[in-house]
Formats: sequence, structure tokens, C-alpha cells
Amino acid sequence: MSITSRITNVVVGAHPVRDGQTVALPSPRTVAHRVRSHKGNRCRAVPAILGAPMFLWLSMASAQSAIPSGAANLWLFEQPVQAAPLYRARIAGTATYPPYTGNATLAFACRADGGSLSMELVIDPKALGFDTDPYEGPDAMAHGPVTVSTAGSDAVKLKVSGWFGDGGAFNVGTPFIFGASSGDISAVAQQGATESAHGQVVTIEVPANAGGKPMTATFRWPDDNAVLKRVITPCLRTHVH
Repeated sequence: MSITSRITNVVVGAHPVRDGQTVALPSPRTVAHRVRSHKGNRCRAVPAILGAPMFLWLSMASAQSAIPSGAANLWLFEQPVQAAPLYRARIAGTATYPPYTGNATLAFACRADGGSLSMELVIDPKALGFDTDPYEGPDAMAHGPVTVSTAGSDAVKLKVSGWFGDGGAFNVGTPFIFGASSGDISAVAQQGATESAHGQVVTIEVPANAGGKPMTATFRWPDDNAVLKRVITPCLRTHVH
């Protein structure tokens, strides 16, 4: 089953949009799940949202084989902390590190009172066999850069930091986050916010530390970009329309 199936019934605390209007849902109840990283077998608490549909917890073995399209491809509106004016817009896609393919998400975050735009790429490294140790933590040896490409637009290179954390409502297994907080993130976000980008494929290449082929995440810009615009506009010098 696609990770975007029955998205209007997705977990509490996330905010799907129906007919251009945000659907208000109760704030999330969370429970700490312990997950282990490959580095030093350290444990981290990852919040998991209770009461979610069973499809969210499906094994990565049944990951979708293609990125969502049409009505199944949409931006999910997230407010990670109810009392804080930080919002995210997130879409689902796939990540490939031959010969394995798994689920992935791409998110842009911004505070409603302005500030800097940030971007997150979320994957499950165990499902892909991709070594994220060089990217993890403050002592990380690798920072990319990752390369974001869309047809008809210049590629954007962004330095990233990595950590295990909360990957949002879409299921990606054990979420590892490649986060970018500097560079031309606004150029990437505005590509997805333009009308001409609807349906276009966007790829993100993450270099492998061993020097082999990169891990590639693939998404499709949704036709309805209202949620993305709502999230990113306060952090842009030039507002999108």
C-alpha cells in the first residue's frame, strides 16, 4: 500500500488539506520508542504518534515502487510543537541506493514570524543499506553537498547535517534526517511553489562516503502547492503567488 493512501485519515497532530482548507486535528499524543543507530549502538528516543492507521507502520519491505502522483501526491501541513509557530510542508517520495528502494520524505520548515528557511530529507538507512555514520552528529565527517535537481532549473547544492529523529507522519521506517539550514534553500522551495512546476520530478543526490554511486531520492512537485506557499512565504524575501 502506498504511504500516501488514505492520507485524509492520517495521524493526529498532522494537518492534511482538503479542498484548499486545512483540516484541524487534535494535538498529538506521543510515546518514546527506542531506536538504535549504527554508531556506537547509541539509543535515541523517537516520538511515535499513537492511534495512527496501520499502514503507517508497514515494513519497509512493502515500500512503494514509484513516487506518488495525482491526488495521492500532496503536501502535508505539520506543526511539530503546538505552542510554537514553526510549520512544515512535507511530501512523500522514494529513495534508491542500488539495489534497494525505500520510502523518503522531503520537508521545508519556516517560522510564521519569519526567519530562515530549512529543508529536510528523510530516509531509512537500514532499508537502503546506506551508511549514514559519516553524516551523523556534530562530529560528522561528511556534509555532502547534496544536489537538488528539477528539469528546467539550475541544480542547487546544499551542505547538510545528519541525525536520527522524527520523520513526520509518513512512514520511512527508522528516520534519518539530512537537514540543510544554509545555502539557496529558497530557490528549491520556490521551484515547487511555481505553477509551472506541477508534476515535475525533483531529485536529491546524497554522496556516498565510500565514493561510489550516490543515494538518490525522488519526488514529484504536487499540483496543489497551497500548503507549501503557506509555510515558506514568511521566510522568503520575495513572496510567492
